[in-house]
Amino acid sequence: MDVPSVEMISEELGGMEEKVNEEIHSFCRQYAEEAVSKAAEYRQAFLETGGTEEEWAEHDIKIKVWYEVKSQSDRYLSLAVMANDNWTNSGYEARYYNYDMEAVRWITIRDILDDAQIQAAEENIREQIKQREKETGMEYWGDDWKGMDGNTKFYMNHKDNLVIVFERYEIAPGAAGAQEFEVTK
Repeated sequence: MDVPSVEMISEELGGMEEKVNEEIHSFCRQYAEEAVSKAAEYRQAFLETGGTEEEWAEHDIKIKVWYEVKSQSDRYLSLAVMANDNWTNSGYEARYYNYDMEAVRWITIRDILDDAQIQAAEENIREQIKQREKETGMEYWGDDWKGMDGNTKFYMNHKDNLVIVFERYEIAPGAAGAQEFEVTK
């Protein structure tokens, strides 16, 4: 596993890097343990239904955990930690970590946008969804979206704008992949 750590910017994190690293490592370990357990169950079922060890070896099952620095500016650091396995379509998870370098703390959407800005951002995202539907011909499930809350996934981009992330199947068919919408303040 390629496990990220925030050592390179530890001075800017005001001593929080140890807590952050532990949270990231915990996520990576948990995902890997669950994926190994699922793979063992899958292997057992495969063998019990007539598959052979040789056929099983051909599956070449892999578990991958990696990270991306989504952006780092004078104001924000945004990391994405992703994990997937190669034998299930649903075996993917991403977590986003956003740090305000000026305030020296981890942030939520509420730290960036007030109620009126959240409402405006939600309306903007719905408009972007309609535009994508026109451009792609793909039907989105924007009407099912209840709006942003404390669990909404996001990161800050290189322009210090908020980017809202919807995972596969959350607002569109899985073939569309994850959907991201930039929100300007």
